[in-house]
Amino acid sequence: MTGTTARRTAHPRNFAPLRWGRELWLGARMSVSGGRDAWIRLALITSGIGVAVALLLVAAAAPGMSQNRQGRYDMRSYDVSTQLPEPTEQTLLIADVGTRYHGESVYGRLLTPEGAEAPLPPGVDEFPGPGRMVVSPGLERLLDSAEGELLKERLDYRVVGTVGDEGLADPGELVYYAGAEPGLLDPDTPSSHRIDGFGYSPVSTGLQGPALVLALAGAVVALLPLGVFVAAALRFGSDRRDRRLAVLRLIGADAWTAARTACGETLIGALAGIGAGFGLFYALRPLTASIEIGGVGGFAAALVPHPLLAVAVPVGVAILAAAVTLVSTARAAADPLGTARRTARPRRRLWWRIALFAVGVGLLATFDMQTSETALVGGILALLVGAGLVTPWLFQIAVSRVRRGSVPVLLAARRLHVDGSSESRAVVGLVVVVTGAVALQTLMAGSEQRRAEDALPAGERVYSAHVPDLPVAGAAEVAERVGAVPQVDDAGAVAEYWGVESPNGPVSLHVGSCAALRDLARIGGCSDGGVFAVEGAETPVEQGQRLRIRSARGTAAWELPEAAPSVAPRDPVGLGGGPEAGAVLATTGAVDGADLPRTSVSVLFGFDTETPRAVERARNAVAEFSPLALRASTAAGDGDDTQLARVSALVYAGVGAALAVVGLGLLISAVERLRTTKRELAVLAAAGTPKRVLALSMLYQAAIPLGVGLAVSAAVGIPLGAVLLDEAGVPFAVDTAAIAGTIGAAAAVVLSVTALSLPALATSTRPENLRTE
Repeated sequence: MTGTTARRTAHPRNFAPLRWGRELWLGARMSVSGGRDAWIRLALITSGIGVAVALLLVAAAAPGMSQNRQGRYDMRSYDVSTQLPEPTEQTLLIADVGTRYHGESVYGRLLTPEGAEAPLPPGVDEFPGPGRMVVSPGLERLLDSAEGELLKERLDYRVVGTVGDEGLADPGELVYYAGAEPGLLDPDTPSSHRIDGFGYSPVSTGLQGPALVLALAGAVVALLPLGVFVAAALRFGSDRRDRRLAVLRLIGADAWTAARTACGETLIGALAGIGAGFGLFYALRPLTASIEIGGVGGFAAALVPHPLLAVAVPVGVAILAAAVTLVSTARAAADPLGTARRTARPRRRLWWRIALFAVGVGLLATFDMQTSETALVGGILALLVGAGLVTPWLFQIAVSRVRRGSVPVLLAARRLHVDGSSESRAVVGLVVVVTGAVALQTLMAGSEQRRAEDALPAGERVYSAHVPDLPVAGAAEVAERVGAVPQVDDAGAVAEYWGVESPNGPVSLHVGSCAALRDLARIGGCSDGGVFAVEGAETPVEQGQRLRIRSARGTAAWELPEAAPSVAPRDPVGLGGGPEAGAVLATTGAVDGADLPRTSVSVLFGFDTETPRAVERARNAVAEFSPLALRASTAAGDGDDTQLARVSALVYAGVGAALAVVGLGLLISAVERLRTTKRELAVLAAAGTPKRVLALSMLYQAAIPLGVGLAVSAAVGIPLGAVLLDEAGVPFAVDTAAIAGTIGAAAAVVLSVTALSLPALATSTRPENLRTE
């Protein structure tokens, strides 16, 4: 046995892992054995990290909640691609009668069971009879309120039950299932279907275009500041910790020993914060059922973090705590006397901070909307981190240039020049949030501008509805009934037949008044009895040709009574549609005596003064003809606007939460600053410095880094927004008022937090704070 081996055997306490454990334990003891100041620091770290961890757990649970929501949709969906030919004891007739009410979707279905074993929709215990319905709790509350008066008129059924939670996507969803009158649902018509079960997963295209870019960018903007905040929270009270480490160095500890001791001291706060975050998350989770953002909510039981993410959050926070501590204590370990004397910070290097911008731009340049979402996330992440990291460098330059000014300005500049690390750390998180918010507002401004450009001019008809199973003469009645609604300026309705057989191939036939046909084509002179053909067909229909017309209600033959002049089509609802080339447009007089079968009637209408109540009254007028007419009474383009509005609401909610966390960090930082500088403030007060000067110096101490940070936010956020607009294929636009409001709100948060801390200035300037140990 060699001498070295003997010594190692004789002294097991020198075994490296045991020694490291003792050093970590020493740091843990130091974190709680420094009296009241140590406990205050631990409380600050715990509260800051706890809030951040709780929000990270919410983010970790978001994918599971979205999957749960989609699963609930799939459970009540059914396959309409294949039609069951014959009724059985296990079949059900069903029709989609969903509608909208004041901008909210109402999920509705009409039911007729064809046998004793017909499938029940999820959440429904028994089928409602004709004229009865079961409703969700949210819809029942709406119908019982004054706000739901017009919807109650439309849903003229008696409520006999409640839809259970398993049949709802979220607690506040508006859902009803109604019993159809005998014979109303016919599986041979397009509006009704025969099914033998629920549970179908249709192919989903997901988010597209601006909504996809907004969602990805919003996720980065909302989550990145939380990591920045955690890193800043771990530095609370770091000045005193560095001095304690300097003492360890002076008594013989090496750099790694000091670093491991510091890690032990920080990990206690990190672990306490992780525990507090989990406790806060599960304590507030029951409130999920009462929260709805952008029309999207969820059940509390579905808010469960993904197992891997639930493990990744505490592990990531612990790793971040160790990394931040090692980086922040490197200087203290290398130069203990410098830390003890509080020497000025060295000049920060710029090149690697600028390199992050180049990396971000490079990643965004490789982004492809179809395949490389990672490039977009990485690019935004690099640019936001770069904005946060370049702020301390610019802040140091700005402070070093302050040579003249009032006494408060000079006091603030000198303090920031000597040690402005806590102020710059507090502002970095704010810079990341505001930069991201400015970029998102630029993206939204471009999207809104494109939507406004695509929208129809005022006065054009933008609403449409379809009423099934009416005779040709019913089109005039529908137009008259809808046109009689107050504030509806005009209404035109046409009877539609598709797949009409002609000698030249299949065409469509549209029958209505001259005014109604002018909504579909550019028709000049027109009189009852006239016939027109939409231009563009290789072989248009001719006078005397015989058309065979089929519908679910029968067939008929009709001969063109006269030549059909060609007319250019029009797009009445602004969706790129309109009648196809070769379509036949016939006035009512032209088909007299043809005995055309019953078919669906399409009505187009607009408003001279559009109000929410006028829209709902028009929908009610359409619904009077048939319950099946509810499904199509929507505004053109409403679906895309709803998706973008929901995504933007969720994104801004996340950004708002991140900004609230940053505000909390600023408040904690202000408390820490007063606590750590109370001796200096007491000395200044004892020397005769007025408290007004000290208060102003504190405001300037917050305003100088704030001004630098907000300038960086605007300089980086607007170009980032322009790049995102280009990736989404949207023209560039800047909402100056919104950006100015965001920057002003951020400035108000910082200055308000600082102002709230000013009353504590009187306590910090007391003479007893002159004592030191």
